[in-house]
Amino acid sequence: MMLVKQRMLLLILLLCGLPLVLLAACGSTSDGNKTGGKNAVTINAYDNYFDPKTINVTANQPVEVTFVNKGTNVHIVEIKGLIAETTMQPGEKKSFTITPQQRSYKLYDELYVSKGMEGAFTGTDKVTSSNNAPSGNVQNAKIKNAVETYRQYVIQQTDALVTSTQQFNDAINAGDLNKAKVLYAPTREYYERIEPIASSFGNLDPGIDAREGDVPDEQWTGFHRIEKALWVDGKTTGLKTYTDQLLKNVKDLRQNLDGIKLVPTDIIDGAVSLLSEASHTKITGEEDRYSHTDLYDLAANVEGSQVAFNSFKDYLSEKNPGLQQDIAGKFQKVQDVLKPFRTDKGFMDYATLKDGDKRAIAQSIDDAGESLSKVAVSLPQTAN
Repeated sequence: MMLVKQRMLLLILLLCGLPLVLLAACGSTSDGNKTGGKNAVTINAYDNYFDPKTINVTANQPVEVTFVNKGTNVHIVEIKGLIAETTMQPGEKKSFTITPQQRSYKLYDELYVSKGMEGAFTGTDKVTSSNNAPSGNVQNAKIKNAVETYRQYVIQQTDALVTSTQQFNDAINAGDLNKAKVLYAPTREYYERIEPIASSFGNLDPGIDAREGDVPDEQWTGFHRIEKALWVDGKTTGLKTYTDQLLKNVKDLRQNLDGIKLVPTDIIDGAVSLLSEASHTKITGEEDRYSHTDLYDLAANVEGSQVAFNSFKDYLSEKNPGLQQDIAGKFQKVQDVLKPFRTDKGFMDYATLKDGDKRAIAQSIDDAGESLSKVAVSLPQTAN
């Protein structure tokens, strides 16, 4: 009898200990400081803060990142250079498998970054020591020139955006529906080229570019609100509140650029995220769902990202000429894939594209983004 009791007690202890063993094998993802060697992390998005806000994972290894919206508000989360901006409703969960390099990436919420909702996602290597601090050989004249070149490009595009938005609004306010439709996509191109910079200014990006469902309906303004009125409702009346707000937002964007300090890695990471968003989200046609002018956006995203890359062309030609040539070739491939869909007036209606066409476009953009992501490792992570 005693032997039977001992065996039963042993069995109970084993059964009770089993869940602990399984949990230990899975690894905790709630301590706020993820260490290397774990292949999954969870980032909870509460209203105005992340938990954890500092995450460390093993560099150059696939890791599954799961965002969970535990707040009561809509959140637009992003890990710049790894995971493109992702809209999440309250209670929603979204997972991504990524492979971070040995460096730090910016974690932030586009809607609440102005309230401090940001953090750091870092790929580390326990075997090889990492030194991400800019050295005298890296922070050189070519880097500074690249940053200034890109800064001037962003300013030029934003100046054009303000002018074109005024013309777009004038057509709407004059009741010229056809002209407003013609101006819609070309006006948005200026914005789509520099969207990564715009998204760093808190609520300006959602105010200018939010899609239906990204924000509560009473907060929905900007291009896509107007787009729906023009194409679905077929009217220009009753839009002055939205056109005035849109113009104010793009002017505020331009004003915010005065004196902006740009970080080399942020420029490249922004370009990579823009390409990722284009190939995974915008390729579905949900961006311009009413006008079907998505090809304008996709082409502009590629153009803006290519300018970011070209700004560092001289630096890369010396630092890593093979990578520079590879990226240049990948961008040319994207242009070749997009070429058949260009017309004398711009681009074809996106609804006319076949699934195979969309896959080819997405793959070429993905290839360019993957190669471009390798650039930031060698760049300084401080503002110019």
